[in-house]
Amino acid sequence: MSRELAERLDKVLGLMGWVEDPWSAEGRRRLEKGIEDFAKLLEHPWLRQLTGSRRSVRVLDVCGGTGIGGVALAKALKNRGIDVSLTIVDLRPGALEKAEKLARLELGGNARTLVGDARELHRLSLEADLALLYGYSTPHFSPWDMVRFASSVASILPSDGVLLVEETDRIYNIFYRAGYKQILAERVDDEHTVLSLHSSYDVKRGMFKRMLVDLSSGERVGFEVHFWGLADTAAMLWAFFEDVDLVQTASPTTGFLVARRPRGIDPEQYRGDPAVLRPSP
Repeated sequence: MSRELAERLDKVLGLMGWVEDPWSAEGRRRLEKGIEDFAKLLEHPWLRQLTGSRRSVRVLDVCGGTGIGGVALAKALKNRGIDVSLTIVDLRPGALEKAEKLARLELGGNARTLVGDARELHRLSLEADLALLYGYSTPHFSPWDMVRFASSVASILPSDGVLLVEETDRIYNIFYRAGYKQILAERVDDEHTVLSLHSSYDVKRGMFKRMLVDLSSGERVGFEVHFWGLADTAAMLWAFFEDVDLVQTASPTTGFLVARRPRGIDPEQYRGDPAVLRPSP
């Protein structure tokens, strides 16, 4: 199942034209912007407290892809004279190969990479002081999956550990400002014309199902998405962390959620599905 999901995700990101190549001009700009954003974010009192009590920091980049977010955070920490050990977890082996190369070039050392599911981090024998979910990745998670992710990542952090989630408010930006579109142009350039079309909605899982179609090549792939708002994600994190804050960046509806002090809830409690998700007898 994980391999199938990884292949589907690769295809979706490819058709969307998501900037993942750190050696492209756009990828380089994204890396440099990340370093700049994290340099400012590290001034947050909770992060100053975390880094001030340690000579070295263990960073975990979840759904890290080619490592742009994790490497940017590690570089911002190293620029402050802090030793960093970086681990990057993703479902896609090909992306992680690029992440390893990027870490060597930018950090002067190797990053540990693991093919793994963000919902089962506690099963990967991981430990971290600072965890990161970068690149507006929450739409890949249903509300049920977000419970599993949040409980799992919280369980591998120490009592003073911190989770950073880059997030934007899709409730306001999509449903209020733009309106949900049955058909949406996702990418239009010299080589691709990619549309996404509404397919259905899973009321029990809270997932919109859409179909991506490249009119130029005929390639198509289905995907699911949950439209998280800032308050939704923050409240979900609060269930597993004692405190949550928001550091706004580009706009009032975009920024980093900062969650600290895991509540110590056992993620294995959420391994099975509740009755609402199980097939009817």
